[in-house]
Amino acid sequence: MRMIPKMLVAALPVLAACSTTDDNAANERPQVVVTTAVLASIVSELVGDAGTVTAIIPDGTDPHDFSPSAKDVERMNNAALVVANGLDLEEGLEDVLENLDATRLFAAADHVTTRSLTDPDKHGDEHDGEHSDEHSDDAHDHDHGGKDPHLWLSPFTVSEFVPALATALGNVVDRDLTATGESMVADLLALDADIAAQVDALESCELITGHEELGYFADRYGCEVIGTVIPSSTTTAEASAAQIAELEEIVTEHDAKAIFVGVGTPTKVAEQIARDTGVPTVELNTHVMGNVENYDRFIRNLTDTIVDALS
Repeated sequence: MRMIPKMLVAALPVLAACSTTDDNAANERPQVVVTTAVLASIVSELVGDAGTVTAIIPDGTDPHDFSPSAKDVERMNNAALVVANGLDLEEGLEDVLENLDATRLFAAADHVTTRSLTDPDKHGDEHDGEHSDEHSDDAHDHDHGGKDPHLWLSPFTVSEFVPALATALGNVVDRDLTATGESMVADLLALDADIAAQVDALESCELITGHEELGYFADRYGCEVIGTVIPSSTTTAEASAAQIAELEEIVTEHDAKAIFVGVGTPTKVAEQIARDTGVPTVELNTHVMGNVENYDRFIRNLTDTIVDALS
């Protein structure tokens, strides 16, 4: 039997005591609840050790199709601040978010320049930002108010809400996070420039995506979303046989190099399109942090995947 050195044995109670102390300290910090893991990574970087940050929607779970447990609702109701994406991205959390006191809710979408959604009946046909869409198909009634909720997929758009978020978090944790917010904005703008240079090197940036999720990315970096497997901004919608056939025509006509799929993309439909057109599907983490440690790495991985597939 292997013996544990006496020094380590003596240290074990100390480590246990430290762990208990750390847990108690964490419980005493202001509790900040965030709806999604990607947004939580940004909040955690801003707040540091001044608050305890918890994501409600597990990483890898479709935020469009998530239903909270009673414990989730309790956490949100008891939080010092709830940080949400907004624009009804968190469809299953709408009732809880609407019932929160406005002083305890920060919606990122309230602090950015939003973009209008594309017409779900016309793959890749984009409307001017001043116009709202009217959907004739009942399957796509949930259109997030005519605005695209996938704002975290552009570092520039994220940089727009960071100053206000830093202020809201600072008020909750009783720290001045202005400088931290300014530093993050500078990093995001540098990241934005890096991604622009990377995408500019492509001969063409035409995107086929799982649903209407890459609009902010495409608008910012000169790409075009020419088609989507689910012709809607929410994965809770479905594509008709006619829409699938139309998408296959677009894939063939544009000589698309990849069909980008991710959380919420119907696997069987995407595989059918891939078989019919001979164009491969490529996994794209638009809603998932995965094993990366921060937002910078998350968006760089996404960009790398897109650029590699289209090169």
